Amino acid sequence: MKISKRRTLLLATALVTTSIGGVFAYQNLQPEPAEPSTDKRARSEALHLNPNGSELVVRAHTIETTWGATRAKHSFTGTLQPRYQASLAFRVAGKVSERLVEVGQRVKKGEILFRLDPEDMELQWRVAEADQISAQSLLKQSAAEEARLKQLRTTGSVSQSEYDLGLSNRDVAKARVDAADRRLTLATNQRTYCDLIADSDGLITSIQAEAGQVVNVGQPVLQLMQNSELEATVSLPENLVADVQKLRATATFWSMPGVELQAELRELSPMADPVSRTYDAKFRLKEPIKALAIGMTVTILLNNSEEDGICIPITSIAGSKNHPVVWRIDPKTGHVEPVSVEILQYRTESAIVRAPFQQGDKIVSAGVQRVDANSLVRIWESKN
Repeated sequence: MKISKRRTLLLATALVTTSIGGVFAYQNLQPEPAEPSTDKRARSEALHLNPNGSELVVRAHTIETTWGATRAKHSFTGTLQPRYQASLAFRVAGKVSERLVEVGQRVKKGEILFRLDPEDMELQWRVAEADQISAQSLLKQSAAEEARLKQLRTTGSVSQSEYDLGLSNRDVAKARVDAADRRLTLATNQRTYCDLIADSDGLITSIQAEAGQVVNVGQPVLQLMQNSELEATVSLPENLVADVQKLRATATFWSMPGVELQAELRELSPMADPVSRTYDAKFRLKEPIKALAIGMTVTILLNNSEEDGICIPITSIAGSKNHPVVWRIDPKTGHVEPVSVEILQYRTESAIVRAPFQQGDKIVSAGVQRVDANSLVRIWESKN
């Protein structure tokens, strides 16, 4: 009986072992089906591009410009001021009778801006005219007297001294006529000076006089900006005076975020302000826009032109710290190529780099960790 139980246990063990061996052989010793070599190569390339066998979908950044993204070293805030501005005043004193312009009005050369009451100037002109007539009459009488004395002198009827006196009276009368003519010309000019006329085309920026006000000679009555050219006026510390010519300048505006214009130093004061100990600097805007106005807040950014770089997203940078690269995309084929870059400055979400990029180049801005030189990419475009 014991032998029978033992034999049964051995048979069961052998049967289980045989079953397990058959299952293992069926799963692992089956021959693989034949596969064409071309399908194998295509699948291998697809797996090299992407584990899913499709193109890599990445975000791209377009290089907009290659000059504006520089590393700003210094920034100074100032205001926009007209380059050419003159204070206009009357050349004669008098009472303002009429104001013909308003602040912000554009005027043409020869246009009348202010008028004075011409009554006093008219009276002075009439006096000068009367003096001229009187002097001419006196000259006529003195000339006739000198002619008579000259004739009598030939006959010996008058002495030489009497003739010399008549000749002197004629010369004095002639000088009085010349003086009267000039006084009349001056009075005529002063009568025209009652009209303040624009010397050039321009824009009225301020007015300091009103009708009924009495003004003196040379007292400013208005400010005229002679053309539309504006410039940024800022104050520079003394440690930048020697090097400001070497720095590249750009202008930004508080009221227009995103607008950045190139500028160049036009004038630098040779003397420091006695209170602030700074030097006034004026920067000309190379490409001004129509939206600019006098008095706007402007910030001048100064940077070293030798350290110019391009601003790119910080997520575009791949590679090691010693050999950073950026993947440039060929939009026609989808291939990528590594471009070595020199990092000038890290920012919060971007970096300033020096690289041989051209305006319009597209670079991978997200997904760089999955890209290599053999990758094929497709740019993801938002539908929003």
